[in-house]
Amino acid sequence: MTLSTEVYIHAPVDHRALFLRCNQLIGANEATRWTDNGSSIGNKIDQGLCALLNISYGHRPAEAHDEWCEDDCTGTYHDPENWAVVDFDTAYGYNHNGERCGDLHARLVAELGAWLDDKGLDWSWRNEFTGEIYHRYDGLTGLCEGGAEATAWFRDFAAPAIAAHIAASGEAS
Repeated sequence: MTLSTEVYIHAPVDHRALFLRCNQLIGANEATRWTDNGSSIGNKIDQGLCALLNISYGHRPAEAHDEWCEDDCTGTYHDPENWAVVDFDTAYGYNHNGERCGDLHARLVAELGAWLDDKGLDWSWRNEFTGEIYHRYDGLTGLCEGGAEATAWFRDFAAPAIAAHIAASGEAS
């Protein structure tokens, strides 16, 4: 499983400059393969980066209730009005020099936030673990805590189950 953290930019932004800055944050370089389809720009998978990056761009009004909402829908999972959505996506099992997926995403959100602040752009982000949307730097420690729990789940349950399945498949061959 993966941790997907979305950052919403609430004012017009140059999506190419945003993409360049996000790529710098995740360690991409000129050789990184990417695509732009006119409404989203992102890196192709399997390039060894710490996060998969995708940016949807163009003005989007706040999501309203629709036929997919349950009767008790509070709107918690609806996207706010935005001009771009940055999505960082990292495996729960990520661990680089002690930085787990939640730590990584908290750092990426904070560093991207500083860049957006320098440009005078308002922004918020969604914590995938809770579904809550936070304004600017609020709630980033919760992302670290959720990431630690996800890493423990991957280490203690998912990885052993995968290893057992592979071992059983190898014995049956």
